[in-house]
Amino acid sequence: MLGGGAIGGIFAWRLSLCKDVTVSIVCRSNYAQVRTGGYLINSAQFGHGVYRPWRVYQTVEDAAAAEGPFDYVIVALKALPNIYDSSERVAAAVDEGTMVVLFQNGIGIEEPFVRRFPRTPVVSTVSFISVKQEDNGVLKHGGFSMLASGLHSCPRGTHAQNAAKLQYLSEVFVSQGVSSIIEADIQPYRWQKHILNGSTNPVSVICAGASCQEMVRNEHCRALLEDVMAEIFVLGKKVTGKPFPGVDGIVDPQSATEYIGSIPVPVYTSMLVDSQCKRPMERDVILRNPIALAEKHGVDVPRMKALYAMVTMIEEGYRR
Repeated sequence: MLGGGAIGGIFAWRLSLCKDVTVSIVCRSNYAQVRTGGYLINSAQFGHGVYRPWRVYQTVEDAAAAEGPFDYVIVALKALPNIYDSSERVAAAVDEGTMVVLFQNGIGIEEPFVRRFPRTPVVSTVSFISVKQEDNGVLKHGGFSMLASGLHSCPRGTHAQNAAKLQYLSEVFVSQGVSSIIEADIQPYRWQKHILNGSTNPVSVICAGASCQEMVRNEHCRALLEDVMAEIFVLGKKVTGKPFPGVDGIVDPQSATEYIGSIPVPVYTSMLVDSQCKRPMERDVILRNPIALAEKHGVDVPRMKALYAMVTMIEEGYRR
């Protein structure tokens, strides 16, 4: 597992509970805490626990030298193509027998991996989960976890064996209480999640700290969110040529904001947390890449363009 934050930590924990699976994890900012004390997890779905990974490394190179080659490399890094290339960071751990599984948010995350690893299967996975790292190695998880995965690319003639390999990984997650499905075309699920990611993330930054529930309770902010979501619905259907799957009953902007309002505990977006900590935000995969697709497909997305301009200026302001 590359990336030991909230997403990486919670899913590494679930995988590690299978007796036939060994999971090592590469951590960055929380390395010292996870290395010495593991993860302290408070999960509404799975209960309380302490998860001590099999091995914890500071770098991919250390992990590859000690244990490689790997059957699976799960990438749970933040997708920040304007800062670094995630595919380059994972390269030391990947060979032709490795399946690269992307647990990253956003649109267009797969292509750097396909270009760098043409002989390696690349899986795109969309996670529907509410989990936060409240402090280094301290995870708070809600009552739901779902994964939707699909083979984005694989070497010619290897589809059957790689489909079976992905099926095994999915079954391990299911055996440990995580809902996991495999789709021939995963992109409608990625756009489904983007309905919330592409709207609440940038708007929360501009709202200077509001929770998602606070935003939908304000009539003006709710209207803005629904207008941005409407752009995402139109664009996603144009790009994929398919309807969205309707996860969590989200079938239009109104049902999306109703869903947000029904969540019982305050939800703060990852982009907001990054902004508050003055870290780079996932603005490119959340906004820039979809905007580029909109221009390619002739779809008008003025609100997304405005949000991108504003969050870019906010980030540049605190990084100067």
